[in-house]
Amino acid sequence: MSNIKKYIDKCLLVLTGILIAVMSVLSVWQVIARYILNTPSTVSEEVIRMLLIWFALTSAAYVFGQQKHIAIVFIKEKLAPKAQLALHRLSNVILLLVAVVLMIWGGIQVISLTLTQTAPSTGISMAWMYGALPISGLFIIFYAIYNLAVGDMTSSEEGSEQL
Repeated sequence: MSNIKKYIDKCLLVLTGILIAVMSVLSVWQVIARYILNTPSTVSEEVIRMLLIWFALTSAAYVFGQQKHIAIVFIKEKLAPKAQLALHRLSNVILLLVAVVLMIWGGIQVISLTLTQTAPSTGISMAWMYGALPISGLFIIFYAIYNLAVGDMTSSEEGSEQL
């Protein structure tokens, strides 16, 4: 299971890297088109918006998998080690349920509602944009199950921003 996690980590890292690179190039093109060529590019603006949604959700899944998300650990630090582990597992179960209900089920509902809608400039189906919800939800579900199976809290304590 650890090898699968490493593979998914690498895929998400490469995907988010590609997304940010494409967004950067399109943003530069948009500035050139608007201010130098005096013809604003509505297509690049729309594509950047869609890529930003994919970037935000896939990178959120990656950060969750690395357990480097922001965590408020004040209460957890006051608990005994067994209680800390129980709290860690409870938070993973809650996040698993949120990913299933909101991201997978809700994402599929949104996709079905927007299947026939198209973006005005590109003509791309809006379902592609909202497809980031269930896809990133699947990654979060994998990571939550992995965290529950491994039960490792060390990386979450080292990598979390403590408030």
